[in-house]
Amino acid sequence: MRKTILLLLLSVGAFSVTQAQKVVSSFRQAEGTAYSMQLLDAQYKSAVHEDSTLAVFTGPDQQKLVAAYQQLLQELGRHLRQNGFTWGKPTRAFNRFYFNADGTIDYYLFNFNPQEADAQKQAEFQRLMAEFIKTHRLAMEAPVPFSQCSPVVYKD
Repeated sequence: MRKTILLLLLSVGAFSVTQAQKVVSSFRQAEGTAYSMQLLDAQYKSAVHEDSTLAVFTGPDQQKLVAAYQQLLQELGRHLRQNGFTWGKPTRAFNRFYFNADGTIDYYLFNFNPQEADAQKQAEFQRLMAEFIKTHRLAMEAPVPFSQCSPVVYKD
């Protein structure tokens, strides 16, 4: 099967969770709201971090996280295709997921460069992502709520 999503994991600051599921279309849109990265980062611990004392997953668990995260993004690609969504060209974005300790997605923030995706494409992606986070989860659990982010290149 051809890969639909390429990703590079990055380490992130701390994050936390409430029971609301929310998709926010830009980091700026989230500023000054209950979904700001600063507020969420204070509640969710970083899944991975260069300082292992600040990371939820360390050692071999980091490789399991990478595999689970890649699987989640591949499921997202399938969800988009099944709903007739196409990118038209490779499209760069930045994802920021906030997970409950059981792997359910509490919040998803994303950011597209305006040259990568127009407002209509972003709005449709946001709508489909809101559906996706209701039914999909990361196949990893942790003792605390956690976050993970990465740049991503979406492809048809």
